[in-house]
Amino acid sequence: MGEIGFLDLFAGCGGFSLGLEQAGLELVAAVELSPMAAESHFKNFHLRDQAWDQPLWDEVLASNSGGSFAKQVHYGTVVGDVWDLLDDNEAMSLLKELAPEVVVGGPPCQGFSMAGRRDPGDERNALPWAFLRFVDYLDPKAVVIENVVGINRAFVSRGGVESSFSQLRTALERTGIERGGPGYLVQPVEVNARHFGVPQNRPRMMLIGVRRDLPAAREAEASGAPFDVPWRSVDAFNGLLDGQEPMFGHRMVPVVGSQVEGDDPNQVHSAMEALADLDRNGYSLLHDSPRYGTKDLRFGSQMRGATPRTNRGGWWNWGSLRRRLRALVSPQPQNDTPPNHVPRNHSERVIQRFDLYHFFADKGIPNTVLGLPSRALDDFEARQQVADVLGDHANEKPDRRFTTAEDDDLVDVVMRLATRKHSQRVVDAGEPAPTVLTLPDDYVHPIEPRIMTVRELARFQSFPDWFEFRSKETTGSDRRRFEVPQYSQVGNAVPPLMAKAIGQLLVDLLEASEA
Repeated sequence: MGEIGFLDLFAGCGGFSLGLEQAGLELVAAVELSPMAAESHFKNFHLRDQAWDQPLWDEVLASNSGGSFAKQVHYGTVVGDVWDLLDDNEAMSLLKELAPEVVVGGPPCQGFSMAGRRDPGDERNALPWAFLRFVDYLDPKAVVIENVVGINRAFVSRGGVESSFSQLRTALERTGIERGGPGYLVQPVEVNARHFGVPQNRPRMMLIGVRRDLPAAREAEASGAPFDVPWRSVDAFNGLLDGQEPMFGHRMVPVVGSQVEGDDPNQVHSAMEALADLDRNGYSLLHDSPRYGTKDLRFGSQMRGATPRTNRGGWWNWGSLRRRLRALVSPQPQNDTPPNHVPRNHSERVIQRFDLYHFFADKGIPNTVLGLPSRALDDFEARQQVADVLGDHANEKPDRRFTTAEDDDLVDVVMRLATRKHSQRVVDAGEPAPTVLTLPDDYVHPIEPRIMTVRELARFQSFPDWFEFRSKETTGSDRRRFEVPQYSQVGNAVPPLMAKAIGQLLVDLLEASEA
């Protein structure tokens, strides 16, 4: 069969799109609300290996000023609200003509996230049902919905109240039936990115649906596999380690194991393996760097990767507007330093605090000790509480960068560097990184006294180094609901290596249906 086209809804910067493309699928169009995230997606999928063309991007943004997204559909990037797009008959007809065989997307998760407020009234909680309206209209052969684990937990504990995930699964199964369609065979999936070669502990829930009239759906249903409970990547991964087959005779589960070529397929990569060849100034001279020279460099090299070809199966031949994209740009200058790798300028006090975090991590001391002085009634009480938490380390004066001549012991250091923000944690170099979040200052570099750069967090997400994140790096707290800067783009993204495994599954399912 030919190229399998896909539509990426709630596309963000393009992690899902990139993984599916690497699996052999072809991007038909992407839809994203944030102009910041859409700018990154446009750069990497429509101006790849090309210089940035700001006038062209301005033209894309302005092309829906007449109230229609039709022209943006021609550009391949729709920037706007999905509800407004659904009401745009002309644009939806164009999407219908493009006939995407696969529709994927990760609706915003803030209302469901266990790391957030879990607000049942969050208006964004309705977006998964907007996703289903696209499915109903476009009638794709396969569907993938991705979200945080919290979507599988009900907002209330009363009996009989289903989680949004369960409701969504039931709704997807019945999508299209009212207009006489076959509906979808749906497999709930509980995955962790670390099981797919991503150097990050990132659990997620997915719904993978295949239209019931396809042979692949009938074959999967005949296998007798349980579709009423989530398939779990951890079970399959442990099975791999025990020598079992990864698919268990059941087609509707993603491939499990690292997608990094040449590596052990059962290997789970660590945070330091992802950063082994990347120091604060870019790529280090490995043989001259004792800090990084002894690390396993295979993963870092894979992440840099080769820049893929720009002519992807005739993509540029669709429509006159798309041909213009290639004609209006010039080659991008080469640079040995990867994009988006700009360490933040910390004050000396902040650097001392980060060095102290490293010391705490080595000694097993919780960072929350730094918040005690602000909660104590007076200085004497604060010092006593700090000493109690520090225990045997209270009287130490470590010969470290975080000490000054005025510090008599570690209690003095804590009192001087106390802060209300003590949620930061040092990334464990030997383990997969924790889940990448949207805030820039949640994690401290495993070796250096600083927060992670955008590029380093992108490494944790398995983005290749040629992938460029556009717009500003970060934003203030009052604008986080409306702006999606680089750090947020990375934190919101689907890891491309995990998306690649999903894409390989979709290719197998749809090619089997064509056989």
